[in-house]
Amino acid sequence: MVDGYIVDVNIALDYLLDRTDVSPRVYDVFLTLQKRKLNIYLSSSQIHTISFIFLREAKKSRELEIAKNELSLFLKQCKIIKTPSYIDFNNALFQDDSEDYLVELSAKLIGAKIITRDEKFLKNSELTINVDDFLKFQINATKQIPFLDLKSLNAQYFNKYEKAFDTVVNSGWYIQGNECKEFDKEFASYCGTKHAIGVANGLDALILILRAYKEMGVMNNGDEVIVPSNTYIASILAISQNNLIPVLVEPNLETYLIDPTKIEEKITSKTKAILPVHLYGQTCEMDAINAISNKYNLKVIEDSAQSHGAYFGEKRSGNLGDASGFSFYPGKNLGALGDGGAVTTNDDELAATIRALGNYGSHKKYENLYQGVNSRLDEMQAAMLRVKLRYLDDEVTKRREIANYYLENIKNEKIVLPTVRAENNHVWHLFVIRTKERDELQKYLSKKGIQTLIHYPIPPHKQQAYQKWNDQSYPISENIHNNILSLPISGVQSVEDTHKITETLNGY
Repeated sequence: MVDGYIVDVNIALDYLLDRTDVSPRVYDVFLTLQKRKLNIYLSSSQIHTISFIFLREAKKSRELEIAKNELSLFLKQCKIIKTPSYIDFNNALFQDDSEDYLVELSAKLIGAKIITRDEKFLKNSELTINVDDFLKFQINATKQIPFLDLKSLNAQYFNKYEKAFDTVVNSGWYIQGNECKEFDKEFASYCGTKHAIGVANGLDALILILRAYKEMGVMNNGDEVIVPSNTYIASILAISQNNLIPVLVEPNLETYLIDPTKIEEKITSKTKAILPVHLYGQTCEMDAINAISNKYNLKVIEDSAQSHGAYFGEKRSGNLGDASGFSFYPGKNLGALGDGGAVTTNDDELAATIRALGNYGSHKKYENLYQGVNSRLDEMQAAMLRVKLRYLDDEVTKRREIANYYLENIKNEKIVLPTVRAENNHVWHLFVIRTKERDELQKYLSKKGIQTLIHYPIPPHKQQAYQKWNDQSYPISENIHNNILSLPISGVQSVEDTHKITETLNGY
């Protein structure tokens, strides 16, 4: 998906210097880019040339300070893309025009085309497009709405990522260095907990919590852990992989979250923990769950893989039980540029045990307390996550604005909208509707250029991985899995796209 274009030096200068005599449609280019909310990119290799020529020419007709302000405003409208250092000096374009070659390298980096009126550049590069062809293409372009535009989402932080990347590479320390230490501190502070321990992924976060409790003597092989029957399978795999027994409990049909009123009937002498999953971004009814855990002396382990930043009362997800597992999979509200995860807790012993278990069972170099594993958040992902953590609340705010618009304006008797207990309890990792015509609706939306996903089509008890459960019945979960559909929602989704999705749903 094209999210923007690099404008060549000549186009930028035509616009800045009002050179409509040589480029009569240059204003149409920028108006179209702005109207279609496409990014205006510049290669870092172009900035000096644009600045030098513009200030030299502009001061002939206005004061230098005014010209500097004009240039500054223009550059603020643009996203600067670095010029890669992997230069092929034998490349034909480089030998013909090194500046054009550097701009092309930047374009390849982000998958963009270059708008130019340089005839030689147009002839020598397949990535170039002239003004007239660009405008024709945009008029005829059919807008597709992706479920989640990760490229645009991460493009917001591109320059900050570059700085973080340089910091890590130049540090010479790539595992368990300063970036991991600082991220652990910052994420713990954000969640309101004493500890955060970065691990390789969200599944490992849950596995290590349960494994640590076994090492601490809190749990033993064959003990039971209560978990919702409609969760993503990772929540259940973490239990099974520790030789513990998952005990499935049906959710509330309206919130899709584990139903506290159904938990007590599943508790036995072997039950050691409740694993509530804050599915889709809304926190479970933690007061009721914690009351049950206190009554039966059970551990509460939150699966917070989808609820970064969500509150229950005055506390955030990650600080609502004894421990919590987070995922930083790229599509999460706080997503890395690869896999990553974390455990949060206020328990000093648990934190120390998890740190050792995730580092080959070692609390001290070459000394191993446990038969551990290698599950560590790497320095590069930690650095990228530190960038995005600063903007997580902004991301959540934008998602809530979209969700509120959907809730207020989707009006179709065939569609059941999600139920929200309180706004701060939900961070809208997913906006999930329910309809008995799910497949037909999804096809209809696809034809209209709107991508949707199903989270998740097959319930855990119907998976081949858990064949022994296949003949069991969990009717509420089956209803949910058969009828839900996730709509596009993200911090980079435009108001226009949100309106189009709503109108299209209302027209079904």
